[in-house]
Amino acid sequence: MAKQATGNIHSNREVTTAGTVQTVADTDSGLEVNVLNTVRAIDRDRWNDVVERADNGTVFHRYEWLEAIENALGHPARHLVVEKDTNPIGLFPNFIVELPKTPFYRLTSIYPGFGGPLLTTDVTDSLSLILEAVPELCDRRTIVHEIRASNTDFLRYNDYLEAKGYDSSRVGGRFVMNLEKGYDQLFDDMSSSKRRAIRRGRETDHEIVEADLTHEELSRFHEKYERHMKDIDAKVYPLEFLEQLRAMEDRILLLQLYVEGEYAGGFLELLNDEQDTVHGFFAGVPSEYFQYHASEVLYDYLFQWAIDEGYETYDFGGGGADFEDGAFQFKEEFGGELIPNIYWERGTNPSWKVVDAGRSLYNRYNKSTDSA
Repeated sequence: MAKQATGNIHSNREVTTAGTVQTVADTDSGLEVNVLNTVRAIDRDRWNDVVERADNGTVFHRYEWLEAIENALGHPARHLVVEKDTNPIGLFPNFIVELPKTPFYRLTSIYPGFGGPLLTTDVTDSLSLILEAVPELCDRRTIVHEIRASNTDFLRYNDYLEAKGYDSSRVGGRFVMNLEKGYDQLFDDMSSSKRRAIRRGRETDHEIVEADLTHEELSRFHEKYERHMKDIDAKVYPLEFLEQLRAMEDRILLLQLYVEGEYAGGFLELLNDEQDTVHGFFAGVPSEYFQYHASEVLYDYLFQWAIDEGYETYDFGGGGADFEDGAFQFKEEFGGELIPNIYWERGTNPSWKVVDAGRSLYNRYNKSTDSA
């Protein structure tokens, strides 16, 4: 059984959206849990200090990423902050987003990106308090809480979460490259077809530029990105979201590809310095440039850049769980390791059981995706 927080708990069970900060629990031992309806309710440096001190902190937990989601995507925030004697010691960012193919919503940590609780001290008590607060953040149409973690170290909380009613049976995955083995070994471990494509790409008349995050450069990239995402029938994030990421420009790498002097798109990468990882998040290379092996030469440049900068891993992002999928096969040929995404889900409303059963039936007869 999960251990309960020590000391008497004094709870305010009325969590409203009107106030910016609402206290939802406090204990005689000095712990207090507040829910923030915007990350701007706390000082940026105080928030990021916890991210940097926590073992599992990521670029997705950072103040700037959360602020970009709030400002550009409009997802309502329900961020939980644990304080001890007024000092932040734990964070649990959450957003309310649509539950696909239903009229309901989910509370998720976090989307887009990956989240999970960050706890620096008093871990057991803090975790108990924030998980007890979660159902109070959900209304009648927000029927499930989801945790999406990118770091397998979050598995340390699995038994505790399951004891609190969370289920971890959902499946997904992504490909991760080990950059520490060096470029030569990394290249040798690729499939023969991928090595051949990179060699042919190197022979083309091309140039790769590390671009500044100006409005002009982001707009040019977004145009190509939007075309690419529509080609593959995938979600398109608005230009405003990329513009908001300029607030964290030291964590963004924008690569531009020119083929025979013509702008052919590029990649926008997230630099997860907390975990020494580069995340592939936005790809913008339309299909007409595939004949030049555009994506391969960009990845080839990116791997060498990341190794030179001292990063340990490259994360391709969602790879799904379908070996027949074209995107899955494309990423697999680079020789990365397929590792599981970590999901936990906990219903907060009886309607969740009906929706979850329907999702299981749908996935049984349709190819599941990692974005659901």
